[in-house]
Amino acid sequence: MKNKFNRLSLALAIVSLIPAVSLAEPFIAKEKIYTLSNGIQNEIYVYEHSGNGVIQAAGNYATGGAGTAASLANQGALALSENQRYLFAINAGSNELSVFSVDGDVPVLLDHVAEQGVTPVSVTVSGNLVYVVNSGDDSIFGYRFDPLSGKLHALKDSYYKLNSTGSGAAEISFNKGGDALVVTAKATNKIISITLNEHGLPANRHLTNSNGVTPYGFAFGKHDQFFVTEAQGGAANATTVSSYKLSEDGAVTLIDGSVADGQTAACWLATTPNGRLAFASDAHSNAISAYAVSRKGELSLLESLAAAENVPLDLAVSKDGTVLYSLNAGDQSISTFSIDETTGALQNLQNVYSVPATATGLVVK
Repeated sequence: MKNKFNRLSLALAIVSLIPAVSLAEPFIAKEKIYTLSNGIQNEIYVYEHSGNGVIQAAGNYATGGAGTAASLANQGALALSENQRYLFAINAGSNELSVFSVDGDVPVLLDHVAEQGVTPVSVTVSGNLVYVVNSGDDSIFGYRFDPLSGKLHALKDSYYKLNSTGSGAAEISFNKGGDALVVTAKATNKIISITLNEHGLPANRHLTNSNGVTPYGFAFGKHDQFFVTEAQGGAANATTVSSYKLSEDGAVTLIDGSVADGQTAACWLATTPNGRLAFASDAHSNAISAYAVSRKGELSLLESLAAAENVPLDLAVSKDGTVLYSLNAGDQSISTFSIDETTGALQNLQNVYSVPATATGLVVK
């Protein structure tokens, strides 16, 4: 028996000398997240998400242009092409637009070009058409993108004025068909829709009074429905979201509004790919609210406080609709949340704290 115990002790001693093997899963990036510094030397910041909650910084890359190093009061500073191979970024300080190839491991700057307007704040893409909206001179301006050369070519006669001076343009977006543009004008409380002709140039403009005060960020869902946050002039606990329908002729009609979330200064909004959920970030009440969206585009509040964050701004949803990303100005972070697709409930997964203080825009691929 003595020899048996001696052999066991020797075996245990040998095992103790073998280096421990980590059972932790290796980090494998499943999605990439992009935000824009809007610094004097403008840069895109890249983050990688493993899909199981882990998020990490993956570098920053100069746009070749300049930001303003100040708030742009906007949504949509970045936009991905439909095939997600190209990333477009505004340069609000130098009145330029940049385009990167994001098909490889690191972004590659392909082009950065001047535009005719002043202070671009938002960009949108449909096919090879790209449009920006400018808050400095209340205008839109368009480009044609050549994916073979990676170059942007200004569209002659695409410079087009909005309804009035000082409109406070917040965002521009193509509709799903790519034959119309929608712009929110928060200072004049207008929803502006602009149809495009066969050459991609502005044709007709429709002005619609916003159902609520201070229309800000918005996102399209299904069936040419779109959903707009209404900051209500920053009044405490008064913010709302309204839904609209864009007709083939470019006319905008109200579906449902203004549905209150009980928070303050809802300014940014994102929808899930299936169009059934919408999330609004309420910057002044440090809240993210969740809405259900019916097939007809009607809204119902699911959670006034689906998640608490430190001054949440831009939002983005993963390709499969299971993760919500939030850009947070209060602690200069990007947070990830799992989404309960039935209830809209959010569960925090992780925050990464290496985001520029003046960051704007958030997209994921």
